Amino acid sequence: MTAGAPGIGVNMAAHAVRAAQSKKHRNYHPGEIAIALVVAAAVQVGAVLLLRASNLQRPADVAEIDTGSSIPVKVVPVLDLDAPALKLGGKRDHTKLPDRWLKPRAKPRAEQKAFASTKAEKTAEAAPPKEMEVAKADTPVPPPEAEVVKEVETPIEVPKEETPPANVDEKGHEDGAKDGKETDPLKARAVDIYRDKIRSWFSRRFRVSGSGLSPEDIVKYRVSATVILSSGRSVASYSIVPCGQAAFDDAARRALESAKGDELPPPPENYPDILQSQISLTFTCTPERCD
Repeated sequence: MTAGAPGIGVNMAAHAVRAAQSKKHRNYHPGEIAIALVVAAAVQVGAVLLLRASNLQRPADVAEIDTGSSIPVKVVPVLDLDAPALKLGGKRDHTKLPDRWLKPRAKPRAEQKAFASTKAEKTAEAAPPKEMEVAKADTPVPPPEAEVVKEVETPIEVPKEETPPANVDEKGHEDGAKDGKETDPLKARAVDIYRDKIRSWFSRRFRVSGSGLSPEDIVKYRVSATVILSSGRSVASYSIVPCGQAAFDDAARRALESAKGDELPPPPENYPDILQSQISLTFTCTPERCD
């Protein structure tokens, strides 16, 4: 009995050590894991319920902002850049033969005369003027496209009629102009955008006040100007062609004098050559903007 007691004590001690080690490596109890899962599920369900309760699809109740009365304002000044317009072009239709050259027709001219008609109204307003000559019975009625003149004494000029484009390939764009020279539509679009930017830059400086002109007369005056730019896009000098109206001429001088030495907005990086060294401007005004 006493001889086997030490072995039993050793086995019990080893079992106690293993039990202590197994308890030491267990970080969470099953109950704690179950509580964590319940809390996580509750958070997810609560988030979904809050999103549904917020009703994000319903538009927010925001007070409407009063923008005031809109007044149309004519953009001034009118900028005339030297950049070429977009060229009109197209592609050849290979299913058709090339168009032959057509000689333009002369536009007929007819002398202004009164012709008797059974369909004329029997009123004083429908009667021709007394000084108008009545055509003879055998005189043919001029065609609708004929030009009516008082006297036919000048030779007939051969006009340039618009003919359909030739059935050949032509560089350009279908939305271009007949007298355009630029074949790159992206560059032509960049020129238009940059022109608006320069126009707005000068427009902010031009304002006419104290002219004393009526709304009908204020739109008749125009001041032409030529602006010389330096290599750094700044306004170096300018010259104007006065219109004869002191308020307009002074406003144009003040606008250009205030811009002298300032740099114009930079052109697009892809097309730095669209800004010329000389810009032509035409200052105009509207009753809503001036006086």
